[in-house]
Amino acid sequence: MALDFMTGDAVRTCVSMHACIDLMASTMVSVSSGTAALPQRSIVGLGASGNAFVVMPGAISSADVFGAKLVSFFPSNTPLPAIQGLIVVFEGRTGRAIAVVDAVAVTALRTAAASGVATRLLARKDAMTLALIGYGVQAESHLQAMQAVRPLERVVVWGRSQEKAREFAQRHCECAGIEISVAPDAQSAVEQADIVCTVTSSPTPVLEGRWLKPGTHLNLVGAFTSTTREADTEAIRRARLFVEIREFALREAGELLIPIAQGELTADHIAGEIADVIRGSVPGRRRPEEITAYKSLGNVAQDLATAAYAHEQVAGRRVAGLVRIAD
Repeated sequence: MALDFMTGDAVRTCVSMHACIDLMASTMVSVSSGTAALPQRSIVGLGASGNAFVVMPGAISSADVFGAKLVSFFPSNTPLPAIQGLIVVFEGRTGRAIAVVDAVAVTALRTAAASGVATRLLARKDAMTLALIGYGVQAESHLQAMQAVRPLERVVVWGRSQEKAREFAQRHCECAGIEISVAPDAQSAVEQADIVCTVTSSPTPVLEGRWLKPGTHLNLVGAFTSTTREADTEAIRRARLFVEIREFALREAGELLIPIAQGELTADHIAGEIADVIRGSVPGRRRPEEITAYKSLGNVAQDLATAAYAHEQVAGRRVAGLVRIAD
């Protein structure tokens, strides 16, 4: 028996965005059906700068794996990724550790793929303009995911640094095969878009609901605690809102919890879980002019499913970034 160490290069080689989107769809259904054990994540604050150590244990009975994601979150870590760490995967049948996988690559891939699932279900079929609010790792992976599910013709990017936004546009314009422009401010980016992805580390809103045009789909990705949010109350109020796990959203989603605490919204504003739309038990977009939103929090089932899938793909192969340690 061997224990495999998989770097980010190995993960990216073995897991395509299209495959991960389908994997996240099935994982969301598994989680919603109760075939995954997902204890609440533990977050250890590391000073006043917003740095944190996050431990996310879990098990997926349908995939016969369990394990934990161990990551650091350092939002001001530029040029390094804000999230760094490892995912340890155990085999459910024997309890044997089978893989240690780079969490940066898995997080970037599975987070964007989950947004891809939501966008495939909720965005208008003719959505062709994407606004990326943010220009980091998640902006790159979300660009790939959005292109995988909609025939994009144009991308507009905005971030607090115009220079970094321009660098992002220049870096990805040719490889994405699409026009990428830099907006002077967040409002102008959002007002042009059919799909908006907020992928920042901002603890306070970078998007106002009054900017959203009818028919927009919104993926809220960056904030993951009860006290942080990327979109204001008006954005949530105007949108038909879907989440990954209702229980988690009502515990950790600041975009929803802050308006609830202020008496502006109630928990009933959640239209359903994404898995409900996949199964057809709850309708997604009901009208072309409807605004839809997906609040992403992420969960360890997504990480474990992606890491386990990547490990399956390297069986019997020589892959750059794979280190195999035999007993």
